[in-house]
Amino acid sequence: MRTVSRILAASALCITVSPALAGPDEEVRDIISAWAQAYTEGDHNKISQLYDHYGRLHGVDAADMIGPQAVSEHYYFENGHTTLRSVKLGDIKCYSYDDATATCAGAMEFVVTKRSGETLSQPSQVSLAFAYDHDVGKWLIHDHRVLRGIAVAVKPAPTLQADAVQPSLSIVPASAATIPVQ
Repeated sequence: MRTVSRILAASALCITVSPALAGPDEEVRDIISAWAQAYTEGDHNKISQLYDHYGRLHGVDAADMIGPQAVSEHYYFENGHTTLRSVKLGDIKCYSYDDATATCAGAMEFVVTKRSGETLSQPSQVSLAFAYDHDVGKWLIHDHRVLRGIAVAVKPAPTLQADAVQPSLSIVPASAATIPVQ
């Protein structure tokens, strides 16, 4: 019995965790990294493959782009206006709700170099909803919202402390009068 236990323990130590065994949070975070890399490379086809058949891209233009074809066309035409385009990922938090749904939200910065050589930086906020497509066996972007030009606070404003606000002694909340005192 001890020999079997030692063999099992030794074999457990030799097992390496493969990326396929990563949790949903890590898997969707990898999709965001793949999106950022494809965006920087200007690969509109690779970007579009990350979206669900009914995946929706919001907030970039007046109209929503629905489906991989529309997303591909959007990024194809967007890349035609500049010589260099990249995105830097900021602090992005991801949460999986179960084995089939997850969300991510956070900051990213778009950096655009125009043909004139002028470099523009656009701090932005992003939120993504993911769905796991069991038919193709992978996570896909189901909803993607980008708010460009939104400043991301490095030092957030201080929060209001509850004890810093003192109610007037002459004011009694209406609900306090209805509570019977025993």
